Amino acid sequence: MSLGKKHVLGFSPNGGHLFASVDEQGILRIWDTETNTLKQEFTPNLQVSGPCTALTWISVASPRPKKSRKSLPTQDAAGEQLQIALGTLKGSVVIYSLSEGKIARTLSGDSHDGAITSIAYDNAGHLYTVGVDCRAVVWSLSEERSVAEWQVGPEKPQNIAYLQKSRTLAVGSRQLKVYDVKTKDLVETFTGHSGEINAISSVSGPDGTEFVLTTAKMERVICFWKVDKKGKNKPSACTLLMEDLAYCLTSEVRDDGQLRVASVTRNGNIHIYLLNVNSLSAEKFVKPKVSLQIVSDGAETVEPIFAVAAHFVTDSTRSHEILFGYGNRQQLQFERFTPNYGEKLNVIVRADPKKLYAKKKGKEQLGFQAATKVQKPIVNQKSVEYNSALPIFQKKVQNDVPMEARLQHLKIHGTKLSGGKLLTQSKTQLLMQALHSKDQTMIQAVLGTQDTETIQLTLDRLPLEYVSPLVNELSILLQGKHANVSSALRWLRVLASTHTSVMMSEDKEALREKLGVCLGVAEQRMHCLSEALQITGRVNLIISQMKRNADNHLNDSNALILDEDPDEPTEALEDSLLAENNWSDLEDQQGSEKGISDDDELVADDDLATDDVNADTDSDESMD
Repeated sequence: MSLGKKHVLGFSPNGGHLFASVDEQGILRIWDTETNTLKQEFTPNLQVSGPCTALTWISVASPRPKKSRKSLPTQDAAGEQLQIALGTLKGSVVIYSLSEGKIARTLSGDSHDGAITSIAYDNAGHLYTVGVDCRAVVWSLSEERSVAEWQVGPEKPQNIAYLQKSRTLAVGSRQLKVYDVKTKDLVETFTGHSGEINAISSVSGPDGTEFVLTTAKMERVICFWKVDKKGKNKPSACTLLMEDLAYCLTSEVRDDGQLRVASVTRNGNIHIYLLNVNSLSAEKFVKPKVSLQIVSDGAETVEPIFAVAAHFVTDSTRSHEILFGYGNRQQLQFERFTPNYGEKLNVIVRADPKKLYAKKKGKEQLGFQAATKVQKPIVNQKSVEYNSALPIFQKKVQNDVPMEARLQHLKIHGTKLSGGKLLTQSKTQLLMQALHSKDQTMIQAVLGTQDTETIQLTLDRLPLEYVSPLVNELSILLQGKHANVSSALRWLRVLASTHTSVMMSEDKEALREKLGVCLGVAEQRMHCLSEALQITGRVNLIISQMKRNADNHLNDSNALILDEDPDEPTEALEDSLLAENNWSDLEDQQGSEKGISDDDELVADDDLATDDVNADTDSDESMD
């Protein structure tokens, strides 16, 4: 039984002892209706099969029943085991085993192209499914695969019901179509609903007459359709009235011909109809014989409790009862109730399942806390020795070695700068971050390193994918100032020696393209090398001569010494008198000697000029 993606539920065929439902999240829950307990909860693999969209109960032969097993009543007296056939959103059919609590098998073959909307079982080892692809597929449980299929469109089917005696399949969409499962032919059609059928059920009378009960969306009626495998566009045989839309139908026929029908409506009420299967009439609508309404026992306000599903008890000793579940999909309560047909409305006052579950959970928590409560003895903490429960080899060994000694054993040596900071010997990580982010400041900071050992350690740990970006950055530095050029050459020399194999493994043209800028800068500087060397040589020669002249101290050894005796003033006086007497003679001699001195000075100047020219000539020859 299914209704789109919302109402996927059903009672087990063994008297309704079990109830299975699938909620909006695709979680399958199985309840025990006798004890009101949740027995199993299964979440399917959404990636493999997808959420469940339809289900039906099936009975398979049990190979070896275990008498000692005391769990779910999954086996009946004939040795058959109850399982659940699930139709999935991806169009496949899986079999859920209650005894194992998991998907026991997945049927193979040609599955549906989309979600399965309804599934039915014929009690003979075959499953029938319909899906959004407007196909009906027959599955064999013994062969575990699909064995037949046919089209049931063009309208998308919503629900199906299998009729045992006529061996037909009733497919409900907007119309009700009946197909012969052997010939796959359309044998009968019924028209009467204005919307899509959302719930379906079937009954069979004592004389073999088969009826299909349907209700549609946006309609508050239940239609009876008599199946006799002939006719098209036939009207309904009987119509039942409801006060709201229904999403769950159940029916049964007793041996005396009495027909009981129950519907669960959207507002949470249950309508029960009593009919005679041999005297159904389409002349007038039939109203419910009794309606069941479930309400909470609140002290201040009375709130309704929604019924979820209903089922007629097939037990002969309890055949007058109806089994229904109320609450929500996660918290359900089940009850067998005998209706009072003397009243039109039976109000059933019950506790809200939410409150019952909350109360039960609180008691369990209190019991757990009481069972696990630990009382601590009052002892003297100083005289207590705490022993570990672990074995001796698993106990933690206490290490009494002080931290200072352990650090000394590590032998950490750090090279410190003048400021007391440690000098990092490898800048690989910093270089990788700089090349990845293309931060010029960080790149210049790393490439400005002058320590050859640091450069070698950095390039040894540099990954191969960063070699090409590093060459590009070095090419840019080579075009800059002298300091950048020297740093770039230092890095390029270490890089070429460290990653020679990587650079040689590349294509010749690619390598030339990478190193083209570096080679161009080197060739340009080589052209100016001869002129630069000449200028350097002359400048060095001038500087050396200047240093040599500055260092030439001729009188350091006191080669010229003049001695004068102050005790001989007579000779000085005589010299002065002679000088005065011969003053005139000296003037005459000065006139004659002046001409001679001028000539001597001219000759000395010529000699000095000649010496300077010879010195320049010698310096030029030495530079050449």
